[in-house]
Amino acid sequence: MKINLSATGTWKIKNLDKEYYGDLYLNEDKGGIILYIRIPNNGPMLSFLELPLTISFINGSTLNGAKIVLVDCVRVATQSRIGSEEVFGYQANFMFEGINFESEESIKFSKIQIGIPHIIKWGDISNYKRPDIEDTKTAIGLDITEPIEIYSCEDYILSYYLSFNDSGFDLMREKITLTQTPFLIIESKTIQSLDWFIKIANQMKRLIEIAMSESLSFDKIIAESPEIYYEFDDDTRHVRPVEVKHALKQKSKNNLDENKLRPDFLFNLNELRNASFSKWQDISLIMEPIIELYIDSIYNQGLSTNRHFLNMVQALETYHARRICNSLSNFKNRVEELTIIEPAIEGKITVERYNQSDKDFLLDGSYKYITLRSRLADLLLADHTFIFYTADIDYFNFPKVIADTRNYYTHYDKKLENRALKGEDLINGFHILRNILEFYLLKEFGFEEEFIHDRTRERIRPIITSNSVKEAAKNKRYV
Repeated sequence: MKINLSATGTWKIKNLDKEYYGDLYLNEDKGGIILYIRIPNNGPMLSFLELPLTISFINGSTLNGAKIVLVDCVRVATQSRIGSEEVFGYQANFMFEGINFESEESIKFSKIQIGIPHIIKWGDISNYKRPDIEDTKTAIGLDITEPIEIYSCEDYILSYYLSFNDSGFDLMREKITLTQTPFLIIESKTIQSLDWFIKIANQMKRLIEIAMSESLSFDKIIAESPEIYYEFDDDTRHVRPVEVKHALKQKSKNNLDENKLRPDFLFNLNELRNASFSKWQDISLIMEPIIELYIDSIYNQGLSTNRHFLNMVQALETYHARRICNSLSNFKNRVEELTIIEPAIEGKITVERYNQSDKDFLLDGSYKYITLRSRLADLLLADHTFIFYTADIDYFNFPKVIADTRNYYTHYDKKLENRALKGEDLINGFHILRNILEFYLLKEFGFEEEFIHDRTRERIRPIITSNSVKEAAKNKRYV
């Protein structure tokens, strides 16, 4: 990443009394914020720990008097120039320019807008519209959208907003560009730290990544606080927006196709608003490792197929343990509830009858602990509410095939090689497992059952079609 010299000045490090000279380098497009502190030294080389490896707060003043604050800094370079100087390089996560905070504790805001590029189709709204057919003199109309509330609670309100560029009155140009930028807006009921806002924004970004199956990043961040304002001659005050330069602009690793006519989203903004999203807020911490595994396949699409497969297996196993059942005794009780048939009365005695085949299917191998086969069988059965597609794999043999494949790619047990999925079958296995996981994710996000069933079928349909075409081609006889 190329960085350019932005400012030279003096810098005060938290908990150190001394001021240091240094140069600040920036690459705002890619989120590069690097400070090189230079310590003159004509004697022996200074200790590697002359300055801390991590610094939470640095206050700076440039040669022309501008105030700069750097937050969350970590050492990225150390260089000793014998007989001249020692150089310590730090990468900062956040930077404030033209404003002076006395300490990191004083960096608090009441509202933040965070840009997330490439999610306009997920938001499914636009500030620009096609004119009515009768309007032959207008090519593009303007219909300014209002912020759309996604979630609110006693602590904050989370909204989606689409800004647009204003060409002003200078329309005498050969080229006029129309742009619109999607933002998340987080409004807190009380002032909060920057980390507090970023945590909420990250949770929402990851939710959108799951919906779009794309890796995303943050762009422009604008913060507001009642303590930061413009004051005019008549003593009126107006909140002064503060731009937060940051290092959270990691480039998307996937090629986002914004020209796709019909995006294949797990859900869009409008559908999310119709779900019971507050339910997700209550269990998001429990779901964290499951989301991590799902997201890993989105961020690292270059991984081998077996790695993607193993991620999905682990995600489903973890989901079952965290959200359905994690003790053998409780699982056995659950199996009895799932497999019980209408009790029959024989004489004066009520006899409970069970679907033995389902019972065997669910308890397969679970003698001392809940096996992976049993967990997958339980998830596949889906409380008898849905039938998942399993391609060429027999439905009741599916959990065992997946477990054998997982064990083979984890331990490379030669005994399991002939029973493990490979090639196209392994790819199918991955897509089926992801389809099952998405079914339960939609459930946790608070969607209604009809929507969950329809969307789950819709998401697996391309795999069904592809397999049907391949099967037809294989059976085709050419004369």
